[in-house]
Amino acid sequence: MNYLKILAGLVLSFVVGLACRRFQIPAASPPVLSGALLVFMMSSGYWLVDRYVARRAARHRRHCGGHALDGAAGEAP
Repeated sequence: MNYLKILAGLVLSFVVGLACRRFQIPAASPPVLSGALLVFMMSSGYWLVDRYVARRAARHRRHCGGHALDGAAGEAP
């Protein structure tokens, strides 16, 4: 895991939130804690499922014809 990207994301989100508050720009996030937690949990769930699916072996790979640009389209595996 790249902790530098996570840290940069947290710092950037803090700076954007600070600027929105300072210049009274409506932020693109819910103004209450429960809404912010909902957004956080949805993002975490998306990330966790993506990690799970990426590690799991493809069960139906043999049924995939491949991409036409690969040159394998129409050929038997």
